[in-house]
Amino acid sequence: MSNEQNTALKSPPQQAEQRQAKLLTDVESINRELKDFAYIVSHDLKAPLRGIKSLAEWISADYADKLDENGREQMKMLQDRVERMHNLIEGVLQYSRVTCDEGQRAWVNLNELVPQVINSIAPPENVSIRIANELPTISFDPTRITQVFQNLLGNAVKHTDKPQVQVTIWCAEEDGCWKFSVCDNGPGIDEKHFERIFQMFQTLSAHDEVESTGVGLTIARKIVEMYGGKIWVESKLGEGSTFYFTIPTQKEEPKDEKTEANITC
Repeated sequence: MSNEQNTALKSPPQQAEQRQAKLLTDVESINRELKDFAYIVSHDLKAPLRGIKSLAEWISADYADKLDENGREQMKMLQDRVERMHNLIEGVLQYSRVTCDEGQRAWVNLNELVPQVINSIAPPENVSIRIANELPTISFDPTRITQVFQNLLGNAVKHTDKPQVQVTIWCAEEDGCWKFSVCDNGPGIDEKHFERIFQMFQTLSAHDEVESTGVGLTIARKIVEMYGGKIWVESKLGEGSTFYFTIPTQKEEPKDEKTEANITC
């Protein structure tokens, strides 16, 4: 009996399940191919970049006395562009690693994790990052929730025009979700750019003003949406921005210490 005849004999629910299983298999295969493609392309691009970087450093060191001020500025610009390209490649790799599965879930105490994320960012002395209230323990992949907070906090610290930077982290339970916010007193964002900033490689500041790949918010959105939440921004020019994201609540508490993640950044 042919495959077509076998399919014809199956009930509609069985056919639907079969199509769904095939679709999931195809999606997994495409994801693997895209991940492998991103890794191979990035690896092949890194090799010549390392060569350009080494050559630029060699010229800057060995010909320092022969280069005038303009020449030194041009060499510095070349090195900065190479570093930016390297960071863009790293951003592509990071994005490709965030696959469509939720990873290894664990109970993560955010009262322990978020201060560690803040320490890993190492904010300068003029930056104050405050946790406004007690944070929950959530069921999440520890590495991925770390990425979300790193990208949002790093974004707030990086994009600022104030001599004293104030960043506040807040959380509340609302409509079956944990609702988090990261609020800053930075330059603010025009409403017309609210969607654009979550797109790959999109930045609002010139690269010469702020070094950013434009990948961090894209990764944060992909992770949050993967877990059934959403992420958005509210902002006014000159008054700062507040990034919100939600995570569906799970009422089960950690059964023992082994099920709760202990993260060291």
